[in-house]
Amino acid sequence: MFNIGIIELLIIFFFLILLVKPEEIPKITKNFGLFYRKISRYFYNFKYELDEYDTIEELKKIKLDFGRQKKKQSKSIKNKLKK
Repeated sequence: MFNIGIIELLIIFFFLILLVKPEEIPKITKNFGLFYRKISRYFYNFKYELDEYDTIEELKKIKLDFGRQKKKQSKSIKNKLKK
């Protein structure tokens, strides 16, 4: 999702060591993991809802096309029956 590579992780870890006390690192990494999980879940749900919306729009188009085809067929059948 965020495409974080090993270099980025090493840079983050380096600054973490410089700026934070060693006793706080486990707590910070745990909170970061929870934050990352929530963000990942949010983006997954957002993507799922967009896909669902696209599916609904496609079904509406199919329904509209089907209705048009149905009208054309019924007109064609009525014209053939009149002859």
